[in-house]
Amino acid sequence: MTPGLFTSTDTADEWHLCNVLGKEKCLETLQDHWSTFYTRDDFVAIKSAGLTAVRIPLGYWAVDLLDYEPYVSGQYPHLIQAVQWAGELDLNVMVDIHGAPGSQNGWEETGLVGPVAFSANTSNSDRTLKVLQNLTSEFTKSQYKGVVTNIELLNEPLIGLPELKTFYTSGYNLIVPANTSGVNVTIHDGFYNPHSWAYYDPNDASASVAAPYLTVDTHQFWAFPPLNDLSKSEILQAVCNFGMQIRANQSTSGIPPTLVGEWSLSTGITANSTTDAGQDQGKRTWFRRLFEAQNAAFTPYGEGQSSIGWYFWAWKTQYDIDAWSYRKGVADGYIPSNVSDPSTYAFPLLKTGANIGCIDPTFEYTAPATVSSTTSATTAGATASTTANSSWNATPTAKSSAPGVYSSRWEACGLLAIVSLALFGLA
Repeated sequence: MTPGLFTSTDTADEWHLCNVLGKEKCLETLQDHWSTFYTRDDFVAIKSAGLTAVRIPLGYWAVDLLDYEPYVSGQYPHLIQAVQWAGELDLNVMVDIHGAPGSQNGWEETGLVGPVAFSANTSNSDRTLKVLQNLTSEFTKSQYKGVVTNIELLNEPLIGLPELKTFYTSGYNLIVPANTSGVNVTIHDGFYNPHSWAYYDPNDASASVAAPYLTVDTHQFWAFPPLNDLSKSEILQAVCNFGMQIRANQSTSGIPPTLVGEWSLSTGITANSTTDAGQDQGKRTWFRRLFEAQNAAFTPYGEGQSSIGWYFWAWKTQYDIDAWSYRKGVADGYIPSNVSDPSTYAFPLLKTGANIGCIDPTFEYTAPATVSSTTSATTAGATASTTANSSWNATPTAKSSAPGVYSSRWEACGLLAIVSLALFGLA
């Protein structure tokens, strides 16, 4: 999200950043980051873009930090502030454990690059459960008025399915009985895909329905092997096929309520591009088609479907990389200005046939030749972006019709954008 923080130390994750800087300097550096990278203006801009919720990743060390660990703690007040801002703006919040002790996947966004050591001992899972208990106790308090709708037990774990289910059972049984606000327990699919969790109940292996207060998080990216070799038409068809799977009726598929918790516009097609979308009409044309294809696929359009909405990764990055920055997409016109208003969309949906609910792939669309100079300067910051978009409708359409916003106890998930407050390496 903010690679510039790591440049001077030539490190790739927060563990090594703090190890090189020392705790005092690292805390000073990160306090500045936490205080400035996201502000209330960003939340206002998120609301103005028609988004209804934010996802906030958190490292375990914000709650449970041992003396020998080089991390520093100080994130928690900023997490509380973010939840309060969300409440003021009628946005909902999902909090996820992005970094667990020992690292659950060995990637930089967990805070520590290297072996997957989460499963090396029970202390790691016990410490993670302690963090989940803390989050549950805090954010189910009446003062937050149910703003936090989801707590995700573990982000992107690379762990064997039996062991993962054991941890999920412990996490589910910790949160559900203790919560007083109806918060949902969210489990990442572990890259086994949602169908592997059909009829999943942590306490009943033979269940014929999914457990209550349980949602599945799946991440769909097209920029990493082997999917980075797909052509445009192959990507669009794969997106449509996946959408058909999660938009099937729960009563027949058994798939629990499912959200696409991370996706972007990055693909193998543009991964090595050296042009910015603001100056590349062809790139904006492709991005708009890809965005609307994924929005259509990941958004439910009827009652009883497994799909409950999505989060885009991310609202912004330090340099607003075009495929990964939602606010830049809005400013440059390759993301609709108000995603809760279908009249801002460019592509019609198929209403009949095998691909019903997907965008019409035959529809001709070309992005405008140029981008307005008043909306393209997203690097000026969230305040400038908010000002430029001040004419947007900040009030979503009715919940019965707005895409991704639905009636039922799952309505809080809605259409979502990720806000990253914790710092996880170069993610």
